[in-house]
Amino acid sequence: MNNKKIKLISFLSLSLLVFPFVSLADAVTETISNITTWIVTVSTGLAILMYTIGGFLWMSDAGNAEKSKIAKNIITSTTIGLVIILLAAGLTSIIKGFVD
Repeated sequence: MNNKKIKLISFLSLSLLVFPFVSLADAVTETISNITTWIVTVSTGLAILMYTIGGFLWMSDAGNAEKSKIAKNIITSTTIGLVIILLAAGLTSIIKGFVD
C-alpha cells in the first residue's frame, strides 16, 4: 500500500478511538431545531414589522380606497405567512418528538 494511504487509515482509526462517538441523529435533530427556532424568531419579528406597516397605512389612508386595499392585503398576507410558519414549527416539533 501507498505510504499516504497507510497514514490516512492510521489517522482515521486513531481518531475513532480518541474522539467520542456522537450520534448523527442527535446532531441532525439539534440542527433542525436550531434552524426552526431561528426561522420562527426572524419571521415573528418581520410579522410585527409588517403588521405595523399595514396598520399605519390603514390608519393613514384618509379615505383612499387603494391605500386601504394595500393595507388590508399586507395584513392578510402577513397573517397567512405567520400561520404557515407557526404550523411548520409545530410540525417539526411533533416530528422531533417522534425521533427522540
